[in-house]
Amino acid sequence: MTTRSISSITARSAVLLTAILATAATAALLTSAPAQAARYEIDPAATKTTYLTKYLGFIPVRGVFTRMTGVLNYQPTKPVAEREPSIHVIIDATTLTPTNFDSESKRRMLRGPEFFNVDRFPAIEFKSMRFRYEGDKLVAIDGTITLVGVTKPVTLTVMKSGCEPASGSKAARCTASTELTVKRFEFGMKGWSGTVSDEVMIAVELVATIAGEEKPTAPAPTAAATPD
Repeated sequence: MTTRSISSITARSAVLLTAILATAATAALLTSAPAQAARYEIDPAATKTTYLTKYLGFIPVRGVFTRMTGVLNYQPTKPVAEREPSIHVIIDATTLTPTNFDSESKRRMLRGPEFFNVDRFPAIEFKSMRFRYEGDKLVAIDGTITLVGVTKPVTLTVMKSGCEPASGSKAARCTASTELTVKRFEFGMKGWSGTVSDEVMIAVELVATIAGEEKPTAPAPTAAATPD
């Protein structure tokens, strides 16, 4: 075999080896890349958002926001360190409705410029920055809230949370019981400052259903065999 033939074989072998190594490296990169968090969409019909403050320091003033939308990105089956969660929710402030002492004048007052000012700021927005755990249990979400056009850092306390896989006719979903307290004066909500408390607690019973997944359908019952 000539020197030229040996050199040609060596060159081809080097090219082949390089291709094999490149393919192996690409495969290793793809298999080691973390899975993207699943996208869950908040169910406005199933989610309940309420607020609570005090009148004269001891009389509860309660109400609801009847519509909330948003997105939760979460990977509940992964270890905590690999979940890379986030949540972004929008409460429709125009749906504010008192649940005690309700009247048309009370609705106008609470939706008006001295309180939630919904004509100018129709949305209350929360964006997460960090999910906090104790072991595997989610206990809090640090983030920001935008209320009447003012954005401030807040911590959402999580009392209970969990996710369920798809089952029967139900799609996979996550639920959580959460609450946070804001000082309304800091957001410029200074109406009735002498009689209505500065602190307002907002509680959310959240239900989020996985997006882009068709709900499984139960198999049709098998017809009973009839004798010939």
